[in-house]
Amino acid sequence: MSNNELHAVIKELKEYKLLKEEAETRISELENLIKSEMKAQETNKMVIGEYKCSLATVTSNRIDSKALQENRPDIYSIFVKPSTYERLTVK
Repeated sequence: MSNNELHAVIKELKEYKLLKEEAETRISELENLIKSEMKAQETNKMVIGEYKCSLATVTSNRIDSKALQENRPDIYSIFVKPSTYERLTVK
């Protein structure tokens, strides 16, 4: 692949990343509008046309690995599992 072709690929990647950011922002705005309306109507389930909306509070319990590492490094070292992946950075 020539430098010009690679430049075009990188430019297209940057454009799609910008579109993704804009789409994620808009998705969040729309979800917040729906949540606000559901809360205003004091309901956790709605049917609007062909769409069914439900709002639920979800709680998950996770290990605070930083605190575990600081307070009980012996236990942390037994259960720590390294993870490897490739990261591409384009600026």
